Amino acid sequence: MPETRNRKDAAPHDAPGKELLDLFSSTEDLVTRSIRILGLEGRLIYLHEMINQTALTNIEQSLTDLAWMQPNESDESRQEHNKMDLLKAKLAGGTSLDEDGVDSLVDPILSGKTVLLFEELRQAFLLPTSDAEGRSIDEPVTDQVVRGPRDGFVELISKNLMLIRRRIKSPDLKVEYITLGKQTRTEIAIVYLKNIANEGIVEEVRKRLSRIEIDGILESNYIEQLIQDAPLSPFPTMAAAERPDRICASLLEGKVAIVTDGTPFVLTAPSVFVEFLHSNEDYYDGAMPASIIRWIRALGLLIATFLPAFYVAITTIHQDLLQTPLLIRIAGYREDLPYPVLVEAFFMQLTFELVREAGLRMPKAIGNAVTIVGTLVIGQAAVQAGLVGALMVIVVAVTALTTFILPNYGFIQVARYTSFPMLILAGLFGFMGIILGLMFILAHLCSLRSFGVPYLSPISPAHKDAWKDVFYRAPWWRMDMRNPESGIRNRRRSRTPIPHPPDPETEGPG
Repeated sequence: MPETRNRKDAAPHDAPGKELLDLFSSTEDLVTRSIRILGLEGRLIYLHEMINQTALTNIEQSLTDLAWMQPNESDESRQEHNKMDLLKAKLAGGTSLDEDGVDSLVDPILSGKTVLLFEELRQAFLLPTSDAEGRSIDEPVTDQVVRGPRDGFVELISKNLMLIRRRIKSPDLKVEYITLGKQTRTEIAIVYLKNIANEGIVEEVRKRLSRIEIDGILESNYIEQLIQDAPLSPFPTMAAAERPDRICASLLEGKVAIVTDGTPFVLTAPSVFVEFLHSNEDYYDGAMPASIIRWIRALGLLIATFLPAFYVAITTIHQDLLQTPLLIRIAGYREDLPYPVLVEAFFMQLTFELVREAGLRMPKAIGNAVTIVGTLVIGQAAVQAGLVGALMVIVVAVTALTTFILPNYGFIQVARYTSFPMLILAGLFGFMGIILGLMFILAHLCSLRSFGVPYLSPISPAHKDAWKDVFYRAPWWRMDMRNPESGIRNRRRSRTPIPHPPDPETEGPG
């Protein structure tokens, strides 16, 4: 088969082949090959770097075998009709160029498919030659667990949907495709369980996605910023995860997942405040250990947000609340320090954030070590130089470490950056400033919505049935109902009877 690259000096082609090649003008990795099948002249058109060569070779072999076949009819018109029937029987993905036009072939070519074009019949066939190898399925980097599945999403949307369907084997699991980005033509999949999800939320997701007009979608956060309810709020109103089990759990709760090609992070909506404090591991451990860990996470959130502010307020404005020996010890530490506590705290917090960002950009093998060791070295050097107090280094170090307790990286950023305005309020107004800041945060959280669902649900508005998975993690046989706030169709999760200890007289051994 002769091969021709799409160069400017290539031989001219008749429509519709010429029309298709004009769309890819100056694209030198576009390849056209002539082929003759059943007496018909055809062209194989594909992008050389986007296809799997082995798949293309196999298809060419099958086309060569097809070329030797001859229709049985003697009448010319019947023979032409028989040729088309034979082609459609052997090749899938037939497209009539009279009905759909050449533009319908652009996206398949850009996705790695090969187009078999018969200009005489104005008919084209799409051949599956996409190179879908990509990165192998591996353990997620940002969301690791001690007990639970080890597979994580990758950059290929087909593999990500396979990981979801492998866990939820139900015909009610629906997948709808949409293409976004004028230049990138990124494939997006809307995934939901039809028998559980609220149809109103599903329709709202469709509408918001259909309104997006942008040149390119390179990561799922592009979509998150374009469709979330409060784009200026620091609190995330959509959850992102790279664990298939977490996304499947959200689908079983009636949420809608948005899978984006080219990224391992999958979005879910609606999302509420409490789920950012939950981890998949909570449901793989016992009820009591999981409940204790959740309370520890809530304590960690308070420490990461308010501990530096509390220390500044109590050492500068509310010193009368400290015991005299402790106050004398703190005053002794700060005797020769040149700057006030507020400046020290702000300086140490900012220094740790700089070191943390440097650690994220460094090679993985040394990044974590640089973050921890670098902070300790800088803190110790600052204490020895008489710039900050030893207690301030302890407070900042504890604050920094507690941020890693939170399982969601987006929520970690909220806790980190919220501590700065709280620090300033505490330095200016003491505990009153902390209370004012807390009231502002609570008022803001109460005003947030995620696709119409209150952000503080099921705490406010209160739904006591759903508290079994909020303030503590109840055993599975008690969590029989889903959160009703999202308007899901099927609230009942389980009908498992309450377990009871065996009767030794009737159920004992022997």
